[in-house]
Amino acid sequence: MKIHHLTVADAFASLKSGLAGLSDAEAARRLDEFGANQVEEVAHQSLLLTFAKELAHFFAIILWIAAGLAFFAEWRDPRQGMAPRVCDRRLRRDQWRVIVLAGISRPQR
Repeated sequence: MKIHHLTVADAFASLKSGLAGLSDAEAARRLDEFGANQVEEVAHQSLLLTFAKELAHFFAIILWIAAGLAFFAEWRDPRQGMAPRVCDRRLRRDQWRVIVLAGISRPQR
């Protein structure tokens, strides 16, 4: 049922209400059946914990592994890459930036 397709009288009838609102008996019945109409406060996580979780999703872990392999390769056999040393440092720095940006720019669930 789509209430916006009903007439005003039919809409009130489907809600068991009227222009004057709910009767005291109907209000008491709904209070017993559904409880008080209150918005409950949701528990919040700390910002640091939320950020840490964002850095541990699947694609961030793939980036962590790639960065770790790049560091290990450079440590094990330095200066064997095709780029000069300055570019190696920039590449590693950019890998870390991508990991952090992937963590903070991921859309909220």
